Amino acid sequence: MKYILIFVLLCLVSCGGPSKTGKMARQKAHARMDLVNADLASQQARQQFEVGQLDAAIATIDVAIQRFSKKAEYHQLRGRILLEQHKLDDALRAFETASTLDPESAEPHYLLGVLHQRWGDDHTALQSYTSASQNDPSHAQFFIARAETLTALNRDVEAIELLLSNHQFQHQASIPALLGQIYLRTGKPTLAVQYFADSRSLGNDDPILFADLAMAEFRAGLYAECLMTLRELTIATPNGLTTLQQRVRGKCLAATGQLIQGRDICLSVTRDTPQDADAWVDLGFISWKMGDYRRLSICGNEISKLAPAAVEGPLFIGKAAQQAGNNVLAANSLAQAASLSKNKELTGWIVTSAMQTNGKSAPVLQEAPNMQAKTAEKVIVEPILGLVEGSEPLVTVPQN
Repeated sequence: MKYILIFVLLCLVSCGGPSKTGKMARQKAHARMDLVNADLASQQARQQFEVGQLDAAIATIDVAIQRFSKKAEYHQLRGRILLEQHKLDDALRAFETASTLDPESAEPHYLLGVLHQRWGDDHTALQSYTSASQNDPSHAQFFIARAETLTALNRDVEAIELLLSNHQFQHQASIPALLGQIYLRTGKPTLAVQYFADSRSLGNDDPILFADLAMAEFRAGLYAECLMTLRELTIATPNGLTTLQQRVRGKCLAATGQLIQGRDICLSVTRDTPQDADAWVDLGFISWKMGDYRRLSICGNEISKLAPAAVEGPLFIGKAAQQAGNNVLAANSLAQAASLSKNKELTGWIVTSAMQTNGKSAPVLQEAPNMQAKTAEKVIVEPILGLVEGSEPLVTVPQN
């Protein structure tokens, strides 16, 4: 009996310690509890982040990571908080950790792209956006970020090919808007108008779209349409049109035969921004078109003071002096304008006008500035408009 009791006690002692299976089960249970607690901490950190409690959020997410460090979402959230705190190096490490823990996830790559763009590194940002877009092809934001970065790198052809080849986001208003911006920037305003209109038809009522559309219509020579768009833009923007948009409106009015209204707007702009030489150029051309040579002379003198290298200053002074019969001033000013001109056809026209002032016969080129054809206007007038790079002229040079 004594031996039996000893044997039972030994069995009880030997069974008292945990088995290998028991230890593993206990470890899994602890891991599950750590994950549950970490998820709760992560949710709390997200809430704190969303209400702007950044210091509290970073402390809470660090608790989550301490409990369960292998979940990419925690590091991603930590990176977002750090990014908001402008702690970019720490944010970079957090996003890289998140992308390493979950290579198939798209958002860490996207956030890395955002971070690299803040550093001005568009090349690396493009790689990150491309990875994000490939990991999640259904996410329009990742796709658009990739296309926008291509345009930032002046890889417009690739951006256009990318945008046109994707039919998954054909109902996204931002796609045609981006195409419109590319075509506008690359000197294809007619195509830009088309895509901006498509974006608008998809529900894009952003005032930025109206501003871009107006500029595209302006450059495409659609002056009546531009006026309508500017009218809508005026309604959509409480602060009214910018100075440039007011200038465009004035030129459009002049181009559609409303010279007095256009003149009044451009005159108002010169009063509001007297140091803007381009505003005086606008007013000068409309004054020339109206035959107001006194004001043309004033514009020429203002331009000569503000922008001595601009051809319009001596050109306006010379033309006004020519009409006033001041041949000496006219000849000297036109000669100066010819020396400042960087356009062969324009130089020829100025030289011709100077020859007329001196009583010499005029070459055939004298007729070029008065032609109504778009080609003649573009060749002669556009180089001296100074309004918007690549724009069509809004007022032709009037007859002598």
